Amino acid sequence: MNKMNRKTQTIEIIGIGNFNIYPIKVKEVEYNKINNNGDVLKKKVIEAGTQAKYVYVDDKNTEYSKDRVFIDFNGYKLQQIKRTEQVKNFEIVDKTEIYNLTELSISLLDTDLTTQNIFNEKVEDKAVCFKLKKSTIGFNFYKAYILKLNGVLSMVTGKGNLNQAVEDFKNNINSKKEIKNSEVVIQKVEVKADEIEGLINI
Repeated sequence: MNKMNRKTQTIEIIGIGNFNIYPIKVKEVEYNKINNNGDVLKKKVIEAGTQAKYVYVDDKNTEYSKDRVFIDFNGYKLQQIKRTEQVKNFEIVDKTEIYNLTELSISLLDTDLTTQNIFNEKVEDKAVCFKLKKSTIGFNFYKAYILKLNGVLSMVTGKGNLNQAVEDFKNNINSKKEIKNSEVVIQKVEVKADEIEGLINI
């Protein structure tokens, strides 16, 4: 899921023009913290600060130690998901799919000759696509692609959907233009658009 941020800055390319920059951010999925019975827990700050200390409590304000707090991961009650070590479910896809990721990182891969030969035979100039969990910490999954970049086996991992982000951006910009076009009407009742922009859902 992509999240459109506000404009962060404007840059001018001399002789070409000005550009307003709107970064694309991937909205992290948040999962409910629950107790053993499945009751949703809330975070309670016990010491504020940069490194805030907190505990989880239920509706009765009962505190739960870390070993008694679970994550409701799409209906599964979990405390940890180990990182990916073996992939059973994958697809062979067009390698241009990597350009639809809005946030990505690239790793270079080393493998044996047999694997290289099988990859060349089965995947050729395409990519193997699968879901990847990079770390045992947290609950973040990434889209992963194994393909050849510049003749070297590589893995591209990332998140986001560029096509969707572009659509959202167009809708967002069009909505802002509609607001600007209606400023004349708003000014008649002596209300500026920027005074009520916090009330407008785009």
